[in-house]
Amino acid sequence: MIKVFIKKNNNIIDTIKCQGHAGYDDYGKDIVCASFSTMIITTINAILKIDKEAISYTDNNDLTIVNIKKDNITNKLLENLINMIKELKDKYNKNIVIKEEDHD
Repeated sequence: MIKVFIKKNNNIIDTIKCQGHAGYDDYGKDIVCASFSTMIITTINAILKIDKEAISYTDNNDLTIVNIKKDNITNKLLENLINMIKELKDKYNKNIVIKEEDHD
């Protein structure tokens, strides 16, 4: 199962942490993981193309995206990523779990 942890502060995304494997199919054949990975990579690349210092990310066993600048464009792109993940979860809810925290 893919686990996504989203931390916000006053509705601005601080971090997105992703871990696990969807388990929909074997590695290399898992359409849920392929879709998820494509969304993540596309979003990271788009943000870095606009501003190389807007985010930092680590990709070890877990993927963590940290919103450094917290500007409007970066936040909108990260919100779009979250919306896409939620759409994927709606179709494959046994394979993705999302937990959100918002500190006002």
